[in-house]
Amino acid sequence: MTLLVAATLLSGCARGDLYARLSDRNYTPDQAEIVAAVEWEDAEVFLIDIRQNEFRPSIIHLFQGEPYIMVVENRDETSHFFFAPEFFRTVAIRKLVTAEEEITGVNLMGLLLQPGEVKEVHFVPVRDGWYDFEDGKGPGVFLTGLAVSPFSKGRRIGTVGAFVVEE
Repeated sequence: MTLLVAATLLSGCARGDLYARLSDRNYTPDQAEIVAAVEWEDAEVFLIDIRQNEFRPSIIHLFQGEPYIMVVENRDETSHFFFAPEFFRTVAIRKLVTAEEEITGVNLMGLLLQPGEVKEVHFVPVRDGWYDFEDGKGPGVFLTGLAVSPFSKGRRIGTVGAFVVEE
């Protein structure tokens, strides 16, 4: 069953990012209405650098209902996987922007970033809470559906950080 779920998720991938269908019930409903109701020219832009096995900053403070543009940059010479499935389930995503394209109508689980790559996610947090993110070093680690290595005995691997969303 787990492999079937992983295969379904990976079948929706675009260049390695993990997507789910917009109609997936585990994600925020009515995303189009939420995204349309905010003033995008007032969106706060923030940067997350991945460098030398660290996220900078590692704690991101956000406010529910406000528009944001998150720019994630891989400043290393190896690929990194920015994995934040619980966070992405609680936001309304307007679009994902890469160097090649803008993608709308998706839900994210994470972002695969090649060396030097930059991606933007335009979103509105919908639910308050504390949401971890981590560097999984590539999507193959997550084929079991868990953010742990099969060899880690249940411990999280990679670099970690958190989104703190306040009302």
